[in-house]
Amino acid sequence: MNAKRLTLVLVLVVALILVFGNYTLAALPVDDTHEAAVALVQTNPTEEPTEEAAADDRAPVNIYAVSHGACAWDSYWCVVEKGSDDAARDLNVDVTLLTTDKFDLEATAQNIDRAVAAKPDVLMVTITDAVLFDEPIRRAIDAGIPVIAYDSVDTRSKEERIPYITYVGPDDYQGGYQAGDRFIKAGGATKAVCINQQVGHVLLDLRCQGLSDRLAEEGIEVDSLGISEDPAQSTTVISDYYAANPDTDMFLTLGPTGADPFYAFMEAEGLEPGDVLHGTFDLSPKIVEKIKDGTSLFAIDGQPYMVGYLPVFWGAMIHRYGISPSTDITATGPGFVDESNIGVVEELAGTYR
Repeated sequence: MNAKRLTLVLVLVVALILVFGNYTLAALPVDDTHEAAVALVQTNPTEEPTEEAAADDRAPVNIYAVSHGACAWDSYWCVVEKGSDDAARDLNVDVTLLTTDKFDLEATAQNIDRAVAAKPDVLMVTITDAVLFDEPIRRAIDAGIPVIAYDSVDTRSKEERIPYITYVGPDDYQGGYQAGDRFIKAGGATKAVCINQQVGHVLLDLRCQGLSDRLAEEGIEVDSLGISEDPAQSTTVISDYYAANPDTDMFLTLGPTGADPFYAFMEAEGLEPGDVLHGTFDLSPKIVEKIKDGTSLFAIDGQPYMVGYLPVFWGAMIHRYGISPSTDITATGPGFVDESNIGVVEELAGTYR
């Protein structure tokens, strides 16, 4: 175990609690299903602790992680996966990641089935489609497997919501809403577009909804533009949209998958920094470069390293010691990176940020 890193992470956990502990996420329901989930795990464990485990509080924990995204085709997930990998090493935890080779919710649901069948000690899962994923996740909970949602959460009412122990991730609606604030302060006044690489992904849709709701307060129209994971195709889609809507002066992308084609579009159209306003979710070396040269006003940082690290941390705490998070939301953001603080995070983009 890297003791120095573990100490740092524990400090960050405390900081997150202090910063976000009294912050109610606007788009995410807070209710008593958290207590019910914790009680279920405590009264219906997957198995009795072995004598060896009781004697060794560093005994391995078997965690399955099911994600709709992957580092292989979305750089955001490289940071999330690094967080999980580091936590696994620091805490002596075995993490098995099940993901897909593209955005495919049906395939993700099948991976949840595979994870439940493996009977892990803990299941961490991105609840990208609460309706589709409801049945297999509830099967895990009924079997006594502690479930931690990460990155994507069930936003339904408490009567419908899957009773996972906690959600680890940012408030995406607030990220979009606050992006609208920043556009307005920067002089955006005509029309905006939210460029979404995974239309139907509930939390990406919430990012666009937050932007739309904030700009609607100013009477500004917001379009939603669907793109794909194919950069060249996405660049063409953005160019075609701009040709049909040349009055658009605000562009919000939802991660590097949208930001990179946007930058290619600007170059192809001969647009200079300041000709249009651009903000994005998430960080990458390219996004850092574009914040520095003025092309992008800001990046909204959900701290993906912590999105990956904290579920593994809590999984180990729950399984070994019966220690659970105090609330059903463990918020990691949103935070904003712009020209005022880009120097602090520049060297960490794509690894820890």
